[in-house]
Amino acid sequence: MIAVVGFWVANVLIGVGLFFAFAMAVGMLRFPDAYTRLHAGTKGLTVGAGMILAGIALRAPDAAFALRVVLVGVFLVITNPIAIHAVARANYRAERARRRLVVDDYGEYLERKRNA
Repeated sequence: MIAVVGFWVANVLIGVGLFFAFAMAVGMLRFPDAYTRLHAGTKGLTVGAGMILAGIALRAPDAAFALRVVLVGVFLVITNPIAIHAVARANYRAERARRRLVVDDYGEYLERKRNA
């Protein structure tokens, strides 16, 4: 009975992860600027892939495989937000997306810092 429940819980986790991956794809296509697209990509990838990996770990044939899947998930949760932050910062410093920003609090902060 526990194996059947675990099987269905794993399938639900994988389904939720696929929903987040789909939402990420829609967000990447529909959001207006680079920063909101990066936000959609970060959240969708971290949560979606995390859920899919959790489902795979529950359906793993042995504990060693499940441990490897969990380690991949932990690596993804740690590195993905850091990498996206670096991409967003490089994009901001290159001034590509800065021209279309409605509110630029960080730019105002940098200007005050430069003038001080």
